[in-house]
Amino acid sequence: MNVTVERIPESQVRLEIVADAAEQEQAIDKAIRKISRDIAVPGFRKGKAPRSMIERLYGREAFVEEANRDLIDELFRKAIEQEEIVPVGDPELDSVESDPLSFVVRVPVYPVIEPGDYLSVRADQVDAALGEGEVDELLADMQRAESPWVDPAKARKPKEGDQVTVDIEIKEGDEEFQPLNEDAQFIIGESNLLEELRTVIETLEPGGSGSADISFAEDDERYREDDPRRGKTMTYNVTLKGIKERELLPLDDEFASTYGKVDTLEALREQMQNNLHVRKTREARTEVVNAIVEKLHELAEFDIPAAMVDDAVNERLNNVRQRLAYSGIPMEAYLRQSGQTEEDLKEELRPQSTRDLRTSLILREIASREEIAVTDEDLDAEIEDLVSGAPEAEEMREAYSANAYLRSALRNDLYDQRLTDRLIEIATEGKGAVINGFVPEAVDEANEEDEDSSTSSSTSDSDEEDEAGD
Repeated sequence: MNVTVERIPESQVRLEIVADAAEQEQAIDKAIRKISRDIAVPGFRKGKAPRSMIERLYGREAFVEEANRDLIDELFRKAIEQEEIVPVGDPELDSVESDPLSFVVRVPVYPVIEPGDYLSVRADQVDAALGEGEVDELLADMQRAESPWVDPAKARKPKEGDQVTVDIEIKEGDEEFQPLNEDAQFIIGESNLLEELRTVIETLEPGGSGSADISFAEDDERYREDDPRRGKTMTYNVTLKGIKERELLPLDDEFASTYGKVDTLEALREQMQNNLHVRKTREARTEVVNAIVEKLHELAEFDIPAAMVDDAVNERLNNVRQRLAYSGIPMEAYLRQSGQTEEDLKEELRPQSTRDLRTSLILREIASREEIAVTDEDLDAEIEDLVSGAPEAEEMREAYSANAYLRSALRNDLYDQRLTDRLIEIATEGKGAVINGFVPEAVDEANEEDEDSSTSSSTSDSDEEDEAGD
């Protein structure tokens, strides 16, 4: 067998394979023996006629075709093993010459990733300091969420912050577009309510009715492309059935104890401040990582074989199917409602699937070059850190030991953490992703003697920050 290998676009390999004469003759002989078992030749018992006589009766071509079918598969397997080629999809046969046998086959293969000069990528740090009033705003949101709805002291029209109960009828001309939506509830200024509809509602007192003609642009990006309202004008008839207003609870120690499970309002404020700071620190780190990945996309050069993209699309489609099933919605019903076929949905998922796959391939290549790895010892040490001090430490340890899925998920998280830590180290030249990030109290005390309290710090990349958010 002679093999010629050529890399071609779209991450494919072109193999030209030529069989040795001896290989082909051996395959033809095998084919003749196989077929002759069912051939009756006068003067010979079935299967005992000489090869030369069978060839004269049936012609060599019939046996060459049978032999080549098996030989092509055999030689292809030998060729990819010999050339150390790992297919990522089904091969495609481009051409075949039967006698002597030679054929050309294209194979999609794992792409050769060239990440470019990733060591030159730079990213700015992100400030995670809390803004003035952010904690007060969170506390006010909690106060509104926990406060009861009550009837207004006297009849009035709705205003910002009120909860309204309405009946809504939608018509297209004189035809009903959508059945009457009874007792729909919205919070003025908070719910997703069409502005024109809100304007009408705010003119009504309970029991009153009004209407608005609302036009939807053909290219209105707030709505799906298949939204039937696009390019049409709808008449919304609305009846206001009731108004509720919040009776705000006082922000005091009792509120903190009842709804925050802490003793004092000051303790609740501190808890909310820490939680918010942890979240902003994590978000800041993620923002830096995303900026780095965006630049890596610009540098990297490689083709992704269509087979890998198809697999990624199918995986995302299965995720959609599972989410729908979890909500009790069959995929067929979802497709009918959205006016799509499964192929339409696949095409919709393809761009993001391709982007995510490309990101994964780039990061995997950089991780390989940077020798990022997680050993079993690393994993065991991480598990010990996680369970240390937990009231059910032994049960947690056993769960991680016995559950392969949990171990795999933790290994992946640790791998991602190490990889993104390294990317941040490179892109910020060791300064870290975040300034004014959250620092757990224990770390503050340890560093108090060495660092001025105003020194910027980046701790979102540390394990302590993760623990603080749990």
